[in-house]
Amino acid sequence: MSSLPAQHLQETAAWTQQTFEVSVPVNISFEQLQDLLATRLKQLISKDFGQFIYLLYHIDVSEKKVKAILDDAAADGTDPYRPIAALIIERQLQKIATRASFKKNNLPDDEEKW
Repeated sequence: MSSLPAQHLQETAAWTQQTFEVSVPVNISFEQLQDLLATRLKQLISKDFGQFIYLLYHIDVSEKKVKAILDDAAADGTDPYRPIAALIIERQLQKIATRASFKKNNLPDDEEKW
């Protein structure tokens, strides 16, 4: 994930802090954010699975991808939290990048672009 703008990652970190009610240090790396979010997901899944599902739906993470991660984890006994955290972070980064590209394409003075 080194090709993404640092600003997008920091925006995602701030969003993560707000959405998942965790403390996120400034200038966090993708891997550190993934670890932090994975820890929070583990807590959330064990205490309030319904809230976890709601957040996935609200964030618009692919249900198919999450199910595949959970199935793989159940089959081979691995931890599903880091891969799910990566999906969530990547989805939020996509949203930020999309918004940024639309802002770049806007013309001044509300002119229509044909």
